[in-house]
Amino acid sequence: MKNKWISIVLLWPILASHSYGQEVGCEAAKARFLSFDAKCISRIASNNCVNLDITDSYDFEGKEFVFKWDMGDGTILEGLNINHCYNNPGLYVAKLSLEDPITKAVIQEEAEIDVVIKGSFGLTMNPLEDVRTDIEENASFTLDYPDSAYQIKYTYWDFGDGNFSCEGSPNYSYSKTGTYYRSLLVRLESSIDQVLLCASDSVTVKLADPTAGLLTDAIAQIEIDSRFLEDKPTYFLMKKTGDTYKEVEGQDELTGNATYRIITYRGNLIYDSEDVIVPDGADLKAVQTVISEKTMQLAEGSPSSLQAMFFELDQNELSRKIKKILDDNVELLQNLPMMDVEVGVYTTSGGSYNKGVALSIKRAQLIKQYMVDEGVKADRIKVSSPQTARSLINSCLTGSNCDYVDELLNRRADFKFKMGR
Repeated sequence: MKNKWISIVLLWPILASHSYGQEVGCEAAKARFLSFDAKCISRIASNNCVNLDITDSYDFEGKEFVFKWDMGDGTILEGLNINHCYNNPGLYVAKLSLEDPITKAVIQEEAEIDVVIKGSFGLTMNPLEDVRTDIEENASFTLDYPDSAYQIKYTYWDFGDGNFSCEGSPNYSYSKTGTYYRSLLVRLESSIDQVLLCASDSVTVKLADPTAGLLTDAIAQIEIDSRFLEDKPTYFLMKKTGDTYKEVEGQDELTGNATYRIITYRGNLIYDSEDVIVPDGADLKAVQTVISEKTMQLAEGSPSSLQAMFFELDQNELSRKIKKILDDNVELLQNLPMMDVEVGVYTTSGGSYNKGVALSIKRAQLIKQYMVDEGVKADRIKVSSPQTARSLINSCLTGSNCDYVDELLNRRADFKFKMGR
């Protein structure tokens, strides 16, 4: 302290500066991760307020002073116990001056207090979907932090299978099926502060296509006009038990004396091997060989498809032509008991939007009811909201001059496959 007669005691909450040492490098990050036994913190809430309490201060000569605080952001406060909230994160220097109320003498900067305001931080691991063995996926994350004063010092990924990486966004593949628990450690530093964030999630890894994506590559190359149908190609190997099919999740399920079914779909397109029978006594390699050969045969052909249907202007009933298309779609679905269907119904962009939405809903209800009447269970049919799924496939915007054929393409119902529940 600058003045020998004044003793000042400061009491305020610790706002920042979680110190985690000065380790650098991937091995040091791994060591930090392995020793980090505290609760995994993925989000730090903003706390911009401080309390400076000097009520235990006193003057040996019995003098009374006016205590003035310059909070470092242009705010001046008086008192022994003050509270202040900063508008922005950063480093502020709170300076205390004392004024003698009688002589008006001022003791400048009797104390200086560094105040670190963090702001808020958040770390989220971007989820992985449809993860397959031996197929690389990109591990990435989303990081929210106050400003550019903070820089990422290091990242550390633990993939849950005994392997790790210190790359910011590594590509990684799992060699075996199962559920793995990933963890991520990210350290941020500024010139005055350090922050450690941690996040975790689980990844279910399923068996990969033994032909390394032959079918998914083939189906991905087929042009699809409608954005509604633009889905990621999905491969499944199913094993038959009784009258039902269950997805094969591990190599230990690949046995002889069994019936399998290869399914790869995207939008309204589907490759289906139908039943593939593997004889008794076949080992793992023999089963994989049978499946690979059947997959290659499928890829040489063309996928089956759910057909779209088209409506006349303001049409709200099912014509004979539309029913014929629905009959074909129903037959295909009945041969694929493991698959569900999603229906998207659209109108043209002209006219009233609300009227178009109502007409789409009416058409969707007619389509679903017809399919149910023909034997497809109602819970296998999902109808998309026309407000969100509406999708023009050409440039026939409101007010444009389009011919009958172009307008007809937008007055349609699309169907796409979904894996059954």
